[in-house]
Amino acid sequence: MAFFRKLDSGWEYRITYRDQSGKKHEKSKRGFKTKTLAKIAASKVESELNSSVLELMDMLFYDYSKQWAEVYKRPHVTAKTWQTYNKNFRHIKHYFGNKKVKDITHTFYQQVLNDFGALAAQQTLDKFHYQVKGAAKAAVRDGVIKYNFAEGAIVKSQKPRRAKEDMFLEENEYLHLIDVARSKMKYASYFTIYLIAVTGMRFAEVQGLTWKDIDFESGFIDINKTFDYTISQEFAPTKNEASIRKVPVDNRTIELLKVYKNDYYQPNRLERICFGASNNATNKAIKKMVGRTAPTNHSLRHTYASYLIFKGVDLISVSQLLGHENLNITLKIYAHQLEKLKEKNDRVVKDIFSKI
Repeated sequence: MAFFRKLDSGWEYRITYRDQSGKKHEKSKRGFKTKTLAKIAASKVESELNSSVLELMDMLFYDYSKQWAEVYKRPHVTAKTWQTYNKNFRHIKHYFGNKKVKDITHTFYQQVLNDFGALAAQQTLDKFHYQVKGAAKAAVRDGVIKYNFAEGAIVKSQKPRRAKEDMFLEENEYLHLIDVARSKMKYASYFTIYLIAVTGMRFAEVQGLTWKDIDFESGFIDINKTFDYTISQEFAPTKNEASIRKVPVDNRTIELLKVYKNDYYQPNRLERICFGASNNATNKAIKKMVGRTAPTNHSLRHTYASYLIFKGVDLISVSQLLGHENLNITLKIYAHQLEKLKEKNDRVVKDIFSKI
């Protein structure tokens, strides 16, 4: 919008506008002999500014979302996260087709979510919606659309969820797996499985371990990095700041680490302890040991936490051991385990007050 005022030096125009990031700017010029001349000059500048918006308005949403992600996301996310963005580009191209940004309505987008939600799991649908909503928000800032069509959408997968129990191993399965993995520790995949089972580490965290991270004296593993096993094959940052932590390990595990170092360790460029293990191989080995197809190496992480909770370790400590960003994440995942403890805790409460 242009504003005009008369100064000693002549008429001045001042135009306020926002750039693609939403930041406010001004353009001004003074010294015009008349207000009419100032208006003509301001109109030309506004036309130039608006032409870029018109260009964006004519873009397909697929093209706009790619441009937005390249500018706002790619420089700031990991290579693995960028893979997710690329997957979503394919979904956007399929479901939005030749739809221009300016032509998308709330109803159209809800139908997209309904159609995709019939095929995709909730987590996949959530990531898709997050990306679309972010691009639409930028389009509002750019002046391409007046409202974010993704706001208020119902993001709900119709695909049957995998039973929560599949995320966990039964206690007998868990203890059996630890025994078998320990007995086959000379294989990097089995030693990886063992370490995940007794520490609750993520697969990428175990793959990022070097001997410098093992405190043989105090019995702790220092988790300070991960390993990008999908793209760069290099060390990478942890999932979040809370994931940088020290996990206690028992004396038997410390001794096994010493044996592995002396007898089975394979020297490698990055000096990684579990060099040679793959995500696919560990998952196959877990399924073989447990005798069912659902469990994965991430199931061991869940089972580790569940086992500690059942053994009476407080939830805050479990959350810290897992490297969760906040306690709410832990509560959400392990609510079922707390339900199992209710009967036991009810008895404890009764015993406490019976002695008063």
